[in-house]
Amino acid sequence: MKVAEITKNDLKQQIQNLLGSDLKAVRQLLEDQFRSPSMFVQDVAQHVSRFQGKQIRPILTLLSARVCGAEAEHMPKAQRLAAVVEMIHAATLVHDDVIDDSDLRRHVSTVHRRWNSETSVLFGDYLFSRAFHLAATTGDAEACRLIGRATNRTCEGELNQIAARLEQSASERDYFRVVYGKTAQLFAVSCRLGARSARIDQYTQNQVSLFGARLGIAFQIADDVLDLTESSEQTGKDAANDLTNHRMTLPILRALRMGSPAERQKTRELLFSGSPDDRIQLRQSASVQMGVESAQATAERFADRALRCLQNIPLCEERRVLEAIATFSVFRSH
Repeated sequence: MKVAEITKNDLKQQIQNLLGSDLKAVRQLLEDQFRSPSMFVQDVAQHVSRFQGKQIRPILTLLSARVCGAEAEHMPKAQRLAAVVEMIHAATLVHDDVIDDSDLRRHVSTVHRRWNSETSVLFGDYLFSRAFHLAATTGDAEACRLIGRATNRTCEGELNQIAARLEQSASERDYFRVVYGKTAQLFAVSCRLGARSARIDQYTQNQVSLFGARLGIAFQIADDVLDLTESSEQTGKDAANDLTNHRMTLPILRALRMGSPAERQKTRELLFSGSPDDRIQLRQSASVQMGVESAQATAERFADRALRCLQNIPLCEERRVLEAIATFSVFRSH
């Protein structure tokens, strides 16, 4: 894969030019959904609203609608569905931070660190509930079914990740099963919902959804690489969080496969029995660096496969931006 000749700021500007009014409408919908007569709920909601970062999922929904020819009258529905996927994503983040015992999210204290775990669990549930209520207001039962199925598979992915950690699984098959559920499903449904709102044919909906799924896998692998290569100042999250939680991500799995028997043994010992400092130092080992390079190459291959899903869509500015997002997602620094 060739690095696109586009900077982060260029990409942000292109997205703003294409989707500025749509994103403004999505932000207003989110503000409305986060509003509550309870001062405590409102306080937590305002705190969680600060977690919003790249907003890639709602952007994918809106771009998918437009690349599939959505007319102006179709966009209010696409905007609502974009807000829904962002709320579901926010709910998973709040829950994930409890599971991972994380301190930071987007350079901000996590909910369970700012308040407690009970608040995190209940507020995540609250966001799920509000998201499904908003989805129901579209009057599209099939869209609600798709969102429910994707959410189910996302939760299954998280549970499979816990199982893989408990079993100390070194299987790439287990890893990709987790990633397909944990990340790819929400990316895929974000794209499908946008395409569906444009009333495009089923084949194109399937291709756009597959683009989202493959992009989601590439995006998650890139996240796993960043966990091992970047600082918390760069990513806005706890550094080496995957190592701290004994999580066998693709770079670690590749390190185990590519290292010598002695290196593999040492990596396992440090990952599961070493101190937190030992696990952080593991990032600098030669085998882990090889694993990082191998995983990065795999992320790039998935991004390439995602791009192939767009080949039958007429070339337009929206398609170019989707392609730029796919490329940029695996060459980012946070």
